[in-house]
Amino acid sequence: MKINWLWDTKVKERQARKILSDERDPRFFIYATKLLARVQDPGEAFSWIKREVFDHNWALIRSRMIKDAWAKTAVSRWDRFHTQAIPSERFDIARQIRESRLSLGLNQKQFAQKMGVIQQYVSNIETGRENMTIDTLRKIAGVLHKKVVVQFTS
Repeated sequence: MKINWLWDTKVKERQARKILSDERDPRFFIYATKLLARVQDPGEAFSWIKREVFDHNWALIRSRMIKDAWAKTAVSRWDRFHTQAIPSERFDIARQIRESRLSLGLNQKQFAQKMGVIQQYVSNIETGRENMTIDTLRKIAGVLHKKVVVQFTS
């Protein structure tokens, strides 16, 4: 079940996305702090805030979170995540996989069963922690009724 992390604010999802897309917005740090305190799934969090923006602003977001007794408990999770330095391309692919899985109405356990893997592996894929091979991407694409296209650009 998806939790609405904006439950106690008066802003709609669209407004929150706009705020979190502009680190110069005076409300950016307020909403980034709420997001990271309430959302545990990096894949979901990075669908709201770009990874590069997170990396660039983590120190300030972190200092706000430490001052908030409720948000403070999430700091160590994001500290560990921040130091992992997962490439943004992997997050883009992870987000696409997650969105495709959800559009088919599959939860992670069902998706894992169709792939012949455990649910934790799917979680690692969707959070960007798993560095997938082309063969794994093909298998995922097959379950999602998609095809894999690899392209080099300059």
